[in-house]
Amino acid sequence: MRLIVAAVLALPMVANASCWTVKDLKGSSYSEREGYSRIDDAFSGTFTIVIDGDNATVLYDGLDGGGMVYRAMSKNVVVGLTTEPGKHAMETWVVQPDGVVLMSKTLSGFGGMDSTKAMVGRVSGQCK
Repeated sequence: MRLIVAAVLALPMVANASCWTVKDLKGSSYSEREGYSRIDDAFSGTFTIVIDGDNATVLYDGLDGGGMVYRAMSKNVVVGLTTEPGKHAMETWVVQPDGVVLMSKTLSGFGGMDSTKAMVGRVSGQCK
């Protein structure tokens, strides 16, 4: 019996991937270019969020985040990070059980593009 339990525990864990399409992402941003005043902001395209075990991918209209490395923190939370000397970008994505998607993003070291934003969108469907 112990051998059976040990054999089962030794099997690799298979995680089911989750994938959502997200639209209507809108909220507020504060950027150096706008004097760090709050402005209404939005994305007009479609995001795709994929979580597969510890790995994650976020695409915007089918394109990757330009060097952003994503990790799944849980079955519905993704954190993205890219950094090079003097430049940093961070994102968080949370897919709520009711289909609401929360996103935050901070850029630093990019001059007029330095900014932070908080946005809310909706899951528009599951990936095909």
